[in-house]
Amino acid sequence: MTMSLTTLRRRPLTSVFDEMFDELMAPFLSNERRGANTPAMNIVETSDSYRLAFELPGVKMEDVSVQVDEGQLVVSAERRLETEKREGDNYHRVEHRYGRFARSISLPKDVQADRVDAVYRDGVLTVTLKKQEPSAARHIEIRAE
Repeated sequence: MTMSLTTLRRRPLTSVFDEMFDELMAPFLSNERRGANTPAMNIVETSDSYRLAFELPGVKMEDVSVQVDEGQLVVSAERRLETEKREGDNYHRVEHRYGRFARSISLPKDVQADRVDAVYRDGVLTVTLKKQEPSAARHIEIRAE
């Protein structure tokens, strides 16, 4: 991201920070922006992995799916409306969101797609993506012909 000092002075600071964050997180962000029914996500990078935590309150583990496909991590789930209605129940307002939703994240190039771990606990899905070992520099012998 290259900006002149003049450009920075004319723009609100929050806009500059948003652009810097988007650039930093670009490997993870898909083309679609997070919709209202898409789970919130935290991303933590360690020396050997990336850890993504998705908030899925009210979603049962058997209704969650995690897939890696063509360089994308796809987390999908369904939050079901409880159909048990008791005698005398009259709903006045339903603000909880129900239905199917998915979140697609582009994987960075250093992720090993075959080494993905997913754990679901207390309404939070944690997906750990292992990084590839960095390849060491290799000296190439030059031959005379």
